[in-house]
Amino acid sequence: MAKKGGRNRMKRLSAPRLWDLERKKKRFTFKPTPGPHSIAKSYPLGVLLRDLVGLVKTAGELRYVVNAGKVLVDGRVRRTPSFPVGLFDVVTIPSENLSLRLVPSPRGLIPSKIAKDEAEKKLCAVSSKVMARGGRLRYGFHDGRSMAGEGLDLRPGDAVLMQLPDQRVLSEVRLAKESLALVVSGERAGEVGRVLEVKRGTITRERMVKISLPGGEAEIPSRLVFPVGIDKPAITVSISR
Repeated sequence: MAKKGGRNRMKRLSAPRLWDLERKKKRFTFKPTPGPHSIAKSYPLGVLLRDLVGLVKTAGELRYVVNAGKVLVDGRVRRTPSFPVGLFDVVTIPSENLSLRLVPSPRGLIPSKIAKDEAEKKLCAVSSKVMARGGRLRYGFHDGRSMAGEGLDLRPGDAVLMQLPDQRVLSEVRLAKESLALVVSGERAGEVGRVLEVKRGTITRERMVKISLPGGEAEIPSRLVFPVGIDKPAITVSISR
């Protein structure tokens, strides 16, 4: 009989380089299911809770906690240990009074503790802007969600501050001169700086952002920069343990 569905595990040695795992201690780990984030830019929920946070020690304990509906991602119950969680996703365990947000660092995504009231907010970057059937504008975001564009005036690279879990837009954050932006990948990931200039792209060169970071000025591809606020970041974007 043929197998039903894909594999739910993978070898640790084959896991993405940025996964913060002990690769030789055990042979297998959870494999992310298809979802809002790619495998290279996310952790399976089980890896986050067991290997990074240490909330549980075994896969059995993990499945009990997740299957019981004790874990929320962006305000919604998730019952699959392989569910992928990525940049700025909020993982909440109400029974432990614990809320975590995944923030970038040179070592990859790191869980950072946040306050309970902040767990209801999330920054989402615009990844697509399309005209749907009937001439209606729709925006797609970095975490796979989408919404109608009525009342919004954004372009790919901009961001919105959302109320979770109902996706209500609280404010818009543009990737423009004088805005604050976060580097989300590379050796300077996790650094926040002031945007000095956004350079238009061409057929042969992608759009670049000139930004003033703590270590000096840098010119970075816009796809690696995430607008986070004007005077200060709208949410916690750095590591807090």
